[in-house]
Amino acid sequence: MLLYILLFLLLLAGSLAAFAFFAKSLPEKENQFLPFAMLPVSDSSPAARAFLEFYASQIAWMDSEILSVVLLVYPEEEPEIRALCEDMGREYDFFAPVSLSQAEKFLETKLKKSEIL
Repeated sequence: MLLYILLFLLLLAGSLAAFAFFAKSLPEKENQFLPFAMLPVSDSSPAARAFLEFYASQIAWMDSEILSVVLLVYPEEEPEIRALCEDMGREYDFFAPVSLSQAEKFLETKLKKSEIL
């Protein structure tokens, strides 16, 4: 009986040693796609701020693999909207305020790399 237990433990130890020797860890795959969303902000009213805060509360629990950045797009000629977007960007890490022309340049570079399509 003792011989069977010893043989079993020896077989178990050999199996674990063989598994540890032959098991290879998979290389860490670099995420080449940046999950982002674009949200145009049309006004700086309290309702718009409340919507952005509600939207931020929904995004906060998401995994960054699903959505990591939300670009708040504002028109260049509206300083109140820009101030709101910058304030939301300081308050929440995943909000990034960008002007309309910056958003266009961002999309052009992403489309050239064909990450979106």
